Amino acid sequence: MRTILRGASRLLAPFMIAALGACGGYSSPTGPSDPNDPGNPTPVRDATVQATPAEQFTPGRINLTVGGTVTYAFGSLAHNVFFDNAPTGAPANITAPSSNKSVTLTFNTKGTYVYNCHIHPGMRGTVVVQ
Repeated sequence: MRTILRGASRLLAPFMIAALGACGGYSSPTGPSDPNDPGNPTPVRDATVQATPAEQFTPGRINLTVGGTVTYAFGSLAHNVFFDNAPTGAPANITAPSSNKSVTLTFNTKGTYVYNCHIHPGMRGTVVVQ
């Protein structure tokens, strides 16, 4: 019985991958890269981070080119952005609790910028400038 199931799973695997690709659940290795995927360091010039009512920064990681920008979009729940141990040349913190607006920061120096929201403990994100 086990041999039959193992053989059946091998036969079905290509069909399952094709089905996932059709519904957007699988990306081809030759398709466009996701710059926010921690396993893919391809940087982008500009990105947007949503500060969500679920107290998360989405996406949680951005890979950015030097001189690139991140726009922090704050919804109805107030958030702020403070950088932890940021490299010299880090953009200024967004200290005032912000809601229903966007703030754009420019990252001119290579490095890893870990940030958090002081209003919501545990709400963290990372910008990697390459």
